[in-house]
Amino acid sequence: MENQQDLLEEPVIQLVPASLGKRLANYLIDVIFFSILLSFLMAFAAPVYPLMQKIIGGQPIDLKDQLMISFLYGLYMSAMEAILKGKTIAKYITGTRAVTADGLPVNSQTAFARGLIRIIPFEQLSALLMLFIPSRPWHDRWSNSFVVDEAKSVLPKNK
Repeated sequence: MENQQDLLEEPVIQLVPASLGKRLANYLIDVIFFSILLSFLMAFAAPVYPLMQKIIGGQPIDLKDQLMISFLYGLYMSAMEAILKGKTIAKYITGTRAVTADGLPVNSQTAFARGLIRIIPFEQLSALLMLFIPSRPWHDRWSNSFVVDEAKSVLPKNK
């Protein structure tokens, strides 16, 4: 017979990494939503911001402009994961979440770190390595966070 202490203990935390397919879906869906949001912002910012005028006019953008878009993407991802406790729109759709090593949703500091790391050139290639060898993208590894499959993982209860 189980004693009451055993019934009150939380289950052992088990982090099951999100599959490569879900990670790819997360990236594609988040990029699409970011692009839609950026398009709406461009409509309002075009009169005062030259990058928006270039994009709307179909002109090529230079490296400085590309870096600005990358920075905005990193900020977008940081804000989403901070506000939604480790989730983005894509992570809601795929049933995944960014968590810390102890299974808790990422806090705003970790979400901001994950977003900044995404700005680093070639960071997406670190995720591409997952196709060939078991690895974690830089934004996971360097921020000591994981993207887990919520249905397969045992996460601590939020208190």
